[in-house]
Amino acid sequence: MKAKKLKSLPELMGPSEVVRNIEAKVQQVASSDFTVIIFGETGSGKELIAQAIHQASPRKKGPFVAVDCGAIQETLVENELFGHEKGAFTGALQQKPGKFEEAKNGTLLLDEISNMTLGTQAKMLRALQEKTIYRVGGTKPFEVDVRVLVSCNQNLVEMNTEGSFRQDLYYRLNEFTIKVPALRERKEDIPYLANRFLKMTNNELEKTVTGISSSAMQVIMDYHWPGNVRQLKATIRRAVLLADEEIQEYHLGLVTTTEPPKTNFPHLENKPWHKYSLKEIIKQHTEVLEREVIQHVLEETQGNKAQAARVLQIDYKTLHNKLKQLRVN
Repeated sequence: MKAKKLKSLPELMGPSEVVRNIEAKVQQVASSDFTVIIFGETGSGKELIAQAIHQASPRKKGPFVAVDCGAIQETLVENELFGHEKGAFTGALQQKPGKFEEAKNGTLLLDEISNMTLGTQAKMLRALQEKTIYRVGGTKPFEVDVRVLVSCNQNLVEMNTEGSFRQDLYYRLNEFTIKVPALRERKEDIPYLANRFLKMTNNELEKTVTGISSSAMQVIMDYHWPGNVRQLKATIRRAVLLADEEIQEYHLGLVTTTEPPKTNFPHLENKPWHKYSLKEIIKQHTEVLEREVIQHVLEETQGNKAQAARVLQIDYKTLHNKLKQLRVN
């Protein structure tokens, strides 16, 4: 059977110069074993880039294993990555290899690595430096031959300054960086992607939707796309399902007022500010702004807190805590 031809990044992500530049960086770094940080908003295509690096590398015949660090319970991350020995904990009835071992001779993508605890980060650093791991409950080290790529939607430099990401791990990871711009920053890719998703969904649903009307395309182009390519794909899929001939504006279901509300802080008027420290004043005002922005995003996402957390580029737990702290319903 003839091998299926792999698509290039411009075929997958769009024909813009931005994407072509990313493709060039992929080709630069793929032949090495460098650890690569792929930075960008949720839904912008980071895993596609990681797969492209793997497919262009000498490890392409080995496995490509992706781990969503944000989707694993904090207490299970180490077990997921390094595996466990039989009897390591209640319910560990047999030995289980982790993702490092599954990715042997291939590539391991640590997606949203910023969600790792400091303790797991320390063990990750040791695994990368010594190229060995210990299964949970084990005393025997295992050598691992794997190329590690990481993706994140938060600035690791800022997290390092705040103390929530280890400096030594950041320096070990930061051998090469690829930044993925948000979809709104590469709008020339939007028509290509919209039509690509239309064709894919036509094939999937066995429909014959003919295209996207000019007015609908204008709405698509004007929209802010907080969920990036992932949101665009879901929007087009839904529109194809609803449309009979050509996609119209009302098939999209988009709310076009995507900018956060502008506030003039009316609560500042007639306050005896001389009684408060600057720190206290800023804290009060920050809370007001945070509350307004979070409420706005929740309205945009129709109350979907998981999606709101992705739009705000914070994890779900942080959003949940802020909702309680700011008393947002």
